[in-house]
Amino acid sequence: MLRFSSILVSTVFLFVAVFGQNQHVLSQMMQEEELLPDSLRSIIQDWHHLPEATISAVGLAAGAEGVDEVPGALHIIRPEALQRFSYSDPLRALQSVSGVNIQEEDGYGLRPNIGLRGSGSERSARITLMEDGVLIAPAPYTAPAAYYFPSIARMESIEILKGSSQIAFGPQTSGGAINLVTPSIPDSSLAGFFRTEMSSFGGRVDHGRVGTSWKHRLGTFGVMVEYLALGSDGFKTLPSGNPTGFSKSDRLMKLSWKAPLEAKIQQSIEWKGGQVTENSFETYVGLSDADYAMSPLQRYAASAQDQMLATQQQNVLKHRVQLGVNWSVETDVYATQFQRNWYKLDRVIDSTGVTHGLAGLFEHGADLDAFNLLKNPDTPNGAGLDLKANNRAYYSEGIQHRGVFKFGSKSGASHQVVYGTRWHRDGVERLQWRDRYILQSGTMTMTNPGSLGSAGNREEMATAWASFVRGTIRTGIFTWTPGVRMERMEFERWDYSGSDPDRIGESDYRRNKLSVWLPGLGLHANLSPVWTAFTGLHRGFIPPGSSPETKEETSANWELGLRWNSNGFSGQLVAFRNAYEDLLGADLAASGGTGSGDLFNGGSALTKGLEVEAAFNAMHYRWEKWSLPIQASYTWTDARFSAGFESDFDAWGSVVRGDALPYLAPHQGSIIASLVGPKIALNTSFRYVGAMRTIAGQGDLISSQSTDIAKVLDVAFSWSVKPGIQFDLGMNNVLDATYIVARRPAGIRPGMPRFMRTGLRLMF
Repeated sequence: MLRFSSILVSTVFLFVAVFGQNQHVLSQMMQEEELLPDSLRSIIQDWHHLPEATISAVGLAAGAEGVDEVPGALHIIRPEALQRFSYSDPLRALQSVSGVNIQEEDGYGLRPNIGLRGSGSERSARITLMEDGVLIAPAPYTAPAAYYFPSIARMESIEILKGSSQIAFGPQTSGGAINLVTPSIPDSSLAGFFRTEMSSFGGRVDHGRVGTSWKHRLGTFGVMVEYLALGSDGFKTLPSGNPTGFSKSDRLMKLSWKAPLEAKIQQSIEWKGGQVTENSFETYVGLSDADYAMSPLQRYAASAQDQMLATQQQNVLKHRVQLGVNWSVETDVYATQFQRNWYKLDRVIDSTGVTHGLAGLFEHGADLDAFNLLKNPDTPNGAGLDLKANNRAYYSEGIQHRGVFKFGSKSGASHQVVYGTRWHRDGVERLQWRDRYILQSGTMTMTNPGSLGSAGNREEMATAWASFVRGTIRTGIFTWTPGVRMERMEFERWDYSGSDPDRIGESDYRRNKLSVWLPGLGLHANLSPVWTAFTGLHRGFIPPGSSPETKEETSANWELGLRWNSNGFSGQLVAFRNAYEDLLGADLAASGGTGSGDLFNGGSALTKGLEVEAAFNAMHYRWEKWSLPIQASYTWTDARFSAGFESDFDAWGSVVRGDALPYLAPHQGSIIASLVGPKIALNTSFRYVGAMRTIAGQGDLISSQSTDIAKVLDVAFSWSVKPGIQFDLGMNNVLDATYIVARRPAGIRPGMPRFMRTGLRLMF
């Protein structure tokens, strides 16, 4: 067993790099006034730096005065970068960040699969997801799989924290954390914008936001409202002509109050309330190799009724107070609810009465007659198609408190302590059923409705108390950030009979209680005005769920990085190594399982890799009104099982020591270049994602057990017609590349084809 302390010895690994940061990405391009040369430096403002405006806000850097106080590699995607391509797909928005593992699924990013540093990407369940510093997964402890993900289109920025001393954010602390930051209430009397967009495949976006603040003798009051509606008819086609797209709407409101400047106690209160509705015609049914080769964007007739209906509500009350010159605190009270019913094809029954699971229909040697039930226009006598109503309700609620206390020393150095505590409770309720259908002349017809609860009738709940403390100690050129996190949690589950939807009878009950301590240490060194180095070590953790027989997953995570900072050129190089014990897998329908959601252990694994980021302005010191910022990133990841074992999880199967983990691209990278003038901007983005295994293994890739290499070029053009009016034109996948992004949950899933959009943005 790899001991936590042994990783510290591995910091003898050395490497060299050239890179850094610094820049504004031209939010002023929409103004007619001339741009000053010193405002055109790099591709993103303060890529590896934390300006005061950032650290004073909620987020992964809260409490820090500079990058040296943030353990681990922090990356911030700012508003200018998000607006450059106006992506509504979170996977495309994250593609420029090294160390982020993504696996596409539906082409629109409705239910993204995101991992960090080889943590695993299934439904983003192995990273901590937050919105404005508050846990946002449907049930972060009980059911963290992100069947809900906030709309990227309404975010102001995205914060990604990877690696060492990631103890302040949990419960999933192995890979890292992603915080989605919503816009603040404007300080001005009235400010806002409206954006409308039309795109290929019947796509549309309508997005508006307006807010204001006003001063009163009792303080400063503020209000902001926002509305976002987006959707598409879908880029896939059904024989019946049924829709394959989606529609989604977000409504958000913020109210705030801030104490007057003359008040003895400086404090503020903010309430945020939001509601999201979604209607998407998505399926878990993919394509066979032969059908994909013939028509990659087709869907089988048996998936025509597949549909998800979902709603999400959130309420957050935030209180900030300055208790003295050196002590500030923040408290959040939050509650979220998420309800969804994903009604989709689950299995087929052949004419002899044999039941075939959906994933099994696409395996080598599968029953051809059973497979053909997916697309035959008429279902034979005795056969049928079972659609399962995955009807579930989630909740997440709690109160969290965080404080920052600063103090000095005899040498004049500034130190601080950041601490936090959180009480949290979440849960999920399943009340599911299956309906029997047949195809008649290509039309789905119900023949036997199911009974409520017959395909899943249970409740799960988790209660957790988490606390952390992290210090900042400066000694000369070094900044030390030691810390520790404590989690105490209790999981409970009640399984009821499928014939007891009212839950008045006995249930099978199980409970699991555990406590963990998660230490971490970060070290930052200012080697020179240009060079900085950082390293860190922390213990990672993934909760084990309600089964007492399942062990929690732990990991020893280490990183070593260098940064280069100059006016014209910047970058970062990081090496990382994560050693996992009692690796956890989840029986998710999204990964080809039965959908029970049960967790199980899968031995040990070792993930190591290298992250490279660089940015520079090719026209630095040459043109006063034009810039050519270029940003490049590359990630190499080697993730392998370090012990053999047998698993019922299809993607793992019979594992041999040295097998590579599935759905982790060994090579991925991106290049973003922007030609920017006083009124126009031309942006290009090229991303490369290497072929990934879809089943654990080693040696040469087998085409039937891997995805394709993805080479995708996006282009976006914007023109500031006059102050406050901007015209946008863009094209995703310019070369119309055809590629396989996954072979799960069942069959091949294609990437999105060429996609054009045009829009208008009004700002005031």
